[in-house]
Amino acid sequence: MTYRGEVTSAPAEPLGARIRRLRTGRGWTQRELAEPGYDRGFLAKVETGSRPPSEEMLGYLAQRLGLTVDELRFGRPPGVAAELRAALDEGYRDLEQGRIADAEERFAAVGKQAAGYHLDDVECYARFCQAEVRWQLFDVAGAQRELEHAEELAGAAPPWLRAMIVHRWSGCRFQSGDAGPAIARVEAELATRPPDPDAELCLLTALIHPLMEMGGLHRARRAAEDGRRLARAATRPDFVARFHRQASQVWHATGRADRADEDLTEACRLFASVGFDRDAARCRWARGYLLRHLGRLDEARAELTAARGQLAAIGADEGFAGATLELAEVRLRQGAPEEAATLVSEVRELLTRDVESLGEATSLLGQIAAVQGDPETATRLLRQAFEIQTGAALHGAAVSTALRLGDTLRQRGHLDEAVEAYRRGLDSAAGTDT
Repeated sequence: MTYRGEVTSAPAEPLGARIRRLRTGRGWTQRELAEPGYDRGFLAKVETGSRPPSEEMLGYLAQRLGLTVDELRFGRPPGVAAELRAALDEGYRDLEQGRIADAEERFAAVGKQAAGYHLDDVECYARFCQAEVRWQLFDVAGAQRELEHAEELAGAAPPWLRAMIVHRWSGCRFQSGDAGPAIARVEAELATRPPDPDAELCLLTALIHPLMEMGGLHRARRAAEDGRRLARAATRPDFVARFHRQASQVWHATGRADRADEDLTEACRLFASVGFDRDAARCRWARGYLLRHLGRLDEARAELTAARGQLAAIGADEGFAGATLELAEVRLRQGAPEEAATLVSEVRELLTRDVESLGEATSLLGQIAAVQGDPETATRLLRQAFEIQTGAALHGAAVSTALRLGDTLRQRGHLDEAVEAYRRGLDSAAGTDT
């Protein structure tokens, strides 16, 4: 792949030689470039490298040559920054549509060019895009490393990009089982009053799922209501779409299934409008989740099967694993425990990278064992799931698992242990809000 002005390494041309090349390319003498601000002899010394130009002279020469100071200083072709940003945007669409290798190659090439031209904001964007590759491949640790690399240049980045780096970093920490730090980092960024609605909306979006899983429904709803107002002023359709997808969880949890479905439909429309196939498929996954909870199991199965196929084709491992796990839940409810177990086994290795999904999968396998008449295995797996979920402060999920564990123990005649399981579930419930 080639872009106009592409470089393969940092420009090695000395500044004086660059000035001479640009001057002679225009057919000018040294006097014609230097005067009236400077004399010809001084320019000659600058061009040979025996005297460095002052900042004032550099500005004067750049203006005479029709360039910005940094274009002259670093040898940037005019317009290269916008061209490289556009290349990254195109690469991101490649990633969303499953052309992962092409996207990764483009991100690396643009990052190298941006570094050579000292375009810190563009290089930061390229590093973020490289983190997105790791995220799509469900390499949570790798994504976090790339995001921390991007943060080294975040001071030069636009507000929306700084917010998205924090958003993804928070997601990595949450998936690693560090829900508290994940939320604290986003709330700290929000406290600095982000300067534009896109950045603030991105951060509010990042809060919703971790808060929901930790039992912070009241705080999640406040974030969703604030985000709903901000979405009217936001300019990035992908940010608005992500917000609608996450906010649907709040409306579902508060008994507004119609509003949740409306948000998911709007999110899917917006993602499709910008060619974000991966995120559109994730909306179908989310809608399948909603339909399952509404008891519309046949519709949920169809939606999740479609989402799972799309995410697999795109190479979005995280989404594929999540949609598969949700489909397994549906098949268990439909009386197909063997198929549910097979689905979980297909993605079990992927699920170990995400504490939330690992806890959910372990609990589901416990439920499957109970249905299949193996209460001892069910008890063991439900205990494991509860420990995973409480260790990660996933209070809502832990409450549900504790209830199932208590019921299983009670059915086995272990009444004291059942009471203890229920008690621990109540302790987890105390960590939630409504």
